[in-house]
Amino acid sequence: MIATVIELDDVHDAGLRALLVAEECTHDALSLIDFRYRPYEKLYVALTDADVVGFLEGTFVDVSEPGGGYPAPRARIMKLIVSSRFRRRGVGTALVRKFVADARSAHLDSLVLYPDPQESGYERRMAFFASCGMQKTDSPGLIGARLACLLSD
Repeated sequence: MIATVIELDDVHDAGLRALLVAEECTHDALSLIDFRYRPYEKLYVALTDADVVGFLEGTFVDVSEPGGGYPAPRARIMKLIVSSRFRRRGVGTALVRKFVADARSAHLDSLVLYPDPQESGYERRMAFFASCGMQKTDSPGLIGARLACLLSD
């Protein structure tokens, strides 16, 4: 099952809050939705019917430390959450695929992220991002890839 991925809209607030609370991201439920109107951020939800089953927060203007061989500006995923009930069904892949397609349309060259090794499920998350085409870089904690090497539509 592949979910439909669209940019976050006000109509999805309740569903997104429910997802974030269910996945123990209560802090995010309070801050992301209420303070999401930042023009540099891209926020996507994955839907099955009308239910929010996934969420991706990213930016197309990442200028964090330049290492890893992926110079700024570049796309960056800051948060990716999939409902535990819908994992391993293509939801995370659909979210990343949409983000990558939009980053390509914005004429960016690469995508990076800084996965938190202290976060629950770190190894599983690293395996997922590797399956998308991302790899560790020479910069501590940074993984990345050229957009041309990542998932496409």
